[in-house]
Amino acid sequence: MAWGCALCLALAGGALLALLVQLLRWLRADGDLTLLWAERWGKKPEHELRGKVVWVTGASSGIGEELSYQLAKLGALLAISARREDELQRVKKKCLQISNLTENDILVLRLDLTDRSSHEAATNSVLKHFGKIDVLVNNGGRSQRSLFVDTNLDVYNAIIELNYLGTISLTKYVLNHMIQRKKGKIVTVSSVMGIMGAPLATGYCASKHALQGFFNSLRTELTDYPEISVIQICPGPVQSQIIQNVFTENLAK
Repeated sequence: MAWGCALCLALAGGALLALLVQLLRWLRADGDLTLLWAERWGKKPEHELRGKVVWVTGASSGIGEELSYQLAKLGALLAISARREDELQRVKKKCLQISNLTENDILVLRLDLTDRSSHEAATNSVLKHFGKIDVLVNNGGRSQRSLFVDTNLDVYNAIIELNYLGTISLTKYVLNHMIQRKKGKIVTVSSVMGIMGAPLATGYCASKHALQGFFNSLRTELTDYPEISVIQICPGPVQSQIIQNVFTENLAK
């Protein structure tokens, strides 16, 4: 009898400990209950990316760089874009080292989001190389660290031109291709700043709010194309080099 009671107490204690561990994990997690549930028990669709053509902008550093590595490991065919071609070549080299992809499976394509006149040609270059675009990941952009009262309005114009107008310009050309195929995914890396505000980032927050509004509206315009998905991701703080390349009070800084 004593052994039975001890066993019951041990099991109850173990269950309570497991519950406390999960509670602490949830409190420290960068996500919510839905994501945690999906991570543990949900479907793992990563294998579906093998052989898919994924175009990642802002791929020379930060989220875009790491995403390129993870996609390469999963066997996705990559078009990686940013302004710094030398950094893109570095990313491509590592992608080849950590995956089974071949040289021709990764296209390095220099791209300046503010040069909207080049976006159609860039899209055509990806299509010429791979024949299709399955996923566009809009990840390019810059943050801001300056008080509104100290910041030149030209800075706000530059932020909107890069983070917002550049993104929707590229999306327009890729979307035309996806509409022809009647399928595809447009993934935009927004920010938690797209759903809230923060000091020293008025222009950045405005650009991310604009992206949220645009893509939420675009989704409603594509109801005739149920296999075209419009997805926004709103990450919180991420350890990267984003602070080293922020907009400040003046464009010259």
